[in-house]
Amino acid sequence: MFMGITIAALWFAHSTSKVESKKELKKKKMDIIDKHFNEMVRIECPYCRTIYTPNRPECPNCRANTKKILFPEMPE
Repeated sequence: MFMGITIAALWFAHSTSKVESKKELKKKKMDIIDKHFNEMVRIECPYCRTIYTPNRPECPNCRANTKKILFPEMPE
């Protein structure tokens, strides 16, 4: 009986750690995807047509904070 309880406890600990590691891997994957997506996306100012990265809160040329997002074109 002691052996059965020990095995159940070890199995529970193993499955719990497995779930945690899956959550961490998924979070890291989403961080990497977000980083690469932000590197590809460019924003066009609707007033002066300057193209800049989404990291800036406003247009570097005219300081307007209205954004028009330009998604990258996918190669065929």
